[in-house]
Amino acid sequence: MRKNTMIKSITTCIILLLTASLLSCSENKQPAWIKPDTYTISCGEYYSHETPLGILNNNVWNKHAADTDSWEQCLEMRSIDGNTQYGWSWSWPFGRRVIYSQPQIKIGASPWAPEPKFNDAFPIKISELTEFTVNHELEVYSNGNHNNVTTMWLLTQAYHGSKPRPDLIAVEVMIWTYATPAHFDPAGKKYSELTIGDSIWEVWYEKDWNDKSGVNDNQWISLSYRADESSMSATIPALKLLQFAISEGLINDELFIADIELGNEVMSGSGIAWVREFSVAVH
Repeated sequence: MRKNTMIKSITTCIILLLTASLLSCSENKQPAWIKPDTYTISCGEYYSHETPLGILNNNVWNKHAADTDSWEQCLEMRSIDGNTQYGWSWSWPFGRRVIYSQPQIKIGASPWAPEPKFNDAFPIKISELTEFTVNHELEVYSNGNHNNVTTMWLLTQAYHGSKPRPDLIAVEVMIWTYATPAHFDPAGKKYSELTIGDSIWEVWYEKDWNDKSGVNDNQWISLSYRADESSMSATIPALKLLQFAISEGLINDELFIADIELGNEVMSGSGIAWVREFSVAVH
């Protein structure tokens, strides 16, 4: 009888230890993600590639935050029903509360990297706009945290040069249309809410923002809009969003829009994004 009791006791201990071990492994194991078959254009840092929709850019602006952990980010393409689609893939570490990168497609000429340019309508003065709408659709698969964001850099002058001029930056406008639950809030503090048609936008504002990678020391205004309802596709009333900020005295209409960028701010994990649509109506 004692022998049976001892065996049961030992068996129970083994089961408890195995259960604890499995739970520990399960807690530490990150969600699996397998990259699909693609044609990789390049994994070079900041590599640019022109497409019919805009310039792809492998933006890894805060790569050093990964420290000694391994990472990879690449520009990709695939064929769907005979049509070529472009996008980007990434693999960044888990475990940190930090933005590592912002792979993207862009129209215009960024003050950080003016070449190659795409669409000579930019830069364009805000006060001269009568229409400004951005349409986009992304297809994203990821096991980590990221957002879908449209970014605009507003400059103090209409710069057409080929060398970087971050000193001309007055405002960074970021328009969020999707974010995973554990992603950061937009920069700064929530300022207000804005209703346009059936859509509600949170407005976030910070007067003195800067390069959080620590590489550049210039400052600018951070102005962000976050859609109340997340979606992978969006029609953004960009002019109305800017006009609201102007009416509130947050920015002025004498600034110039340098470019429009659509991408993902990546916080963690692996993933891939495909650009199904990206167009800008501007007059």
